[in-house]
Amino acid sequence: MALFLSSVQCLVIGLFIFGLFGFLQGWRNGLVIMGFTLAAVLFLYIGGATGIATIFFVRIPQTINILTGGALFSSSPPQPGAPQVLISALIMLGVTMLIGILVGNRAFPSKPGSVSTSDHFLGIIPGLVTGYAVVSYVSHLFASNPSVSVGVTTPSPNSLGNYIVVLVLIVLAVLVIGLLTARFGRK
Repeated sequence: MALFLSSVQCLVIGLFIFGLFGFLQGWRNGLVIMGFTLAAVLFLYIGGATGIATIFFVRIPQTINILTGGALFSSSPPQPGAPQVLISALIMLGVTMLIGILVGNRAFPSKPGSVSTSDHFLGIIPGLVTGYAVVSYVSHLFASNPSVSVGVTTPSPNSLGNYIVVLVLIVLAVLVIGLLTARFGRK
């Protein structure tokens, strides 16, 4: 029996995971991670994945070949294909998010329990924005590479725009809850 996720389920799971991660991190760290992730997604959308794949799959082997005196190959390696570009994009996105986490934890160090409840609730907002950007970019990647299949139907770029209203409503509800906990709650 095979279990396949529909595109809506994939989007909801992605938003839930990133929203939960934003809740756990708080809004300050969430904003840093969101900044790094959105910058990486923008860089990858404008063709940065092909450049990264060219560096790792063409330029570095050529450099090694030159340094070893031509012992590896007699001609230059081929340009990276779609799977190499996909792998490069996913690795770059993951590394950039990891750097965002490390920078956020370094910039806003906190002891366990020192982040207030309102900061946790407000952290859901950058988490959802980050999740939406990552899910939309990953769905764009898998839509442009139909040869790679993971058993998940990623949302199409046309259907992603339909859920922005739902995302805005969730953000408004979280904002109200965060402001209420800041007003009436203690740490």
